[in-house]
Amino acid sequence: MKQNSQEKKSTRYCVARGLSFILIATAIFSVAQAQSVKIDSNYANWYYLQRMEYFAKTPIPENAIVFLGNSITERGEWQEILADSKYPIVNRGIGGDNSFGILARMDEIVKAKPKAIYLMDGINDQFRNLPHDVSIYNYRRIIRKIKQASPKTKIYLESALPINETLTTEPYTKGKNIRVPELNQKLEKLAQEEGITYVDICPLFQDENGVLKPAFTMDGIHLKASAYIDWVNFLKDKKYL
Repeated sequence: MKQNSQEKKSTRYCVARGLSFILIATAIFSVAQAQSVKIDSNYANWYYLQRMEYFAKTPIPENAIVFLGNSITERGEWQEILADSKYPIVNRGIGGDNSFGILARMDEIVKAKPKAIYLMDGINDQFRNLPHDVSIYNYRRIIRKIKQASPKTKIYLESALPINETLTTEPYTKGKNIRVPELNQKLEKLAQEEGITYVDICPLFQDENGVLKPAFTMDGIHLKASAYIDWVNFLKDKKYL
């Protein structure tokens, strides 16, 4: 049976109203969901500030290679391991730092026009339960800031390291390692989108289950000093350094 003109108009009106309702309901749900996620963007604690004071008194020399990140970067004896480098080696790691803190201190770094930056962060964002999209957004801003202020700087985006929760003691570390692979997938995609080099260092230090091997760590999060030698050798073998 064919619908008459009035029935067709009524049907189109009902469908349109139904679609409008769905769109409005979806928007309301998205806003409510976003508001329910508390974003912890704090970074300027006492340790961060005293490290920044140290950096202010030890400016980055010209054409330097900069290792940038959190405590995992800070604990690396990069200058010693790379003592034979023809370029200055600079450690710009801060224990406990996150993507918000790194973004906030980029001016001092890009001003020096480094030869290369090795950026490795992520685990502290996971400890704060930051949505991955927030971390990726901050990473993208860091990368674009480097590109804009120091376009000749080579950028190496390194994967976030897994942890070993059987060795960690703090409650905030529990249930976080499962989130690392997804973050790294998004970091690799980001590197492709931004046209920079992605460096996956996870295979160096994790087991078949994606857990940081006990042989490389004492506390389940940080690397032993000797592990950084493996890290640097890997970068050299892959022609990233």
